Amino acid sequence: MPYIVFIVLMAISIGLIVGAVIGYIIKRKFEAIDFSLRLLEQGELEKRSADEEDTYAEIQQVYKQIDRLRDKMKAQTVMTQEIANERAETTGQSKEAILAEERHRIARELHDSVSQQLFAAMMLLSALNEQSEKNATPTMQKQLKMVESIVNESQSEMRALLLHLRPIQLEGKSLKTGIEQLLKELTTKLPIKVEWQIEDISFQKGIEDHLFRIVQELLSNTLRHSKANLLEVRMIVIDNLVVLKVVDDGIGFDMNKVQTGSYGLQNMRERVAEFGGSIKIISFPKKGTSVEIKIPLVKKDVDSE
Repeated sequence: MPYIVFIVLMAISIGLIVGAVIGYIIKRKFEAIDFSLRLLEQGELEKRSADEEDTYAEIQQVYKQIDRLRDKMKAQTVMTQEIANERAETTGQSKEAILAEERHRIARELHDSVSQQLFAAMMLLSALNEQSEKNATPTMQKQLKMVESIVNESQSEMRALLLHLRPIQLEGKSLKTGIEQLLKELTTKLPIKVEWQIEDISFQKGIEDHLFRIVQELLSNTLRHSKANLLEVRMIVIDNLVVLKVVDDGIGFDMNKVQTGSYGLQNMRERVAEFGGSIKIISFPKKGTSVEIKIPLVKKDVDSE
């Protein structure tokens, strides 16, 4: 009798061990599948072939389905980017071109009127501040400083608004050169420290113009809303993805309360979606904001099934 019990216990133990090993192996395989799907979700469209040595035909079939899905997504992304490029190159008579012309007109009027008036007010306040140091009371000096601060903030807001309304065009420059010139100009006109790392990335012309416009909108929104002292801009390639990241140390916002459109990001979401890309926003009150855009860097030679 004890011998039979021993055999039964041994069989149960071996069964548990074998089951645990098989369970672990299957778990690892499903984790690998989950990883492949997550890469696909993030826009990583490089083909991952099924493991030929995998003894599980079902697992091989899942990988093949993932590969087919990846190929279709890649083909759709190429098509989407080509359509966006064609549309960007043929907007001369489009609604967007008319709106752009109207933005330029408003920007000219603001620059010639409000911007000049703010500059004149700033000069007048500076002169009054110098005189107040001798004649004005402490209360009056404090009030003048407050008014000067408000006018100074209004000037910064106006510069950011002009950037939004009257965007700089690439006009034959590379995307890298255009972005770097834009950032250098910001450092000379606004009281903000800007750090950047821009890689030389080539797209079709229409897509480059579109992406350059996205960068300008990101910068304009940051300057108008964040009240940041430091702005970091990165545009690099990681695993066949163009990653554009803009981070500031400004006032941030509560993502559970603020509406996306109020921060001026809805238009960018639509622009990024045209390239098959994605946008991720992270912000906390008093801790700044991070905006990360990922766009697949794909080739035209996509095998279709």
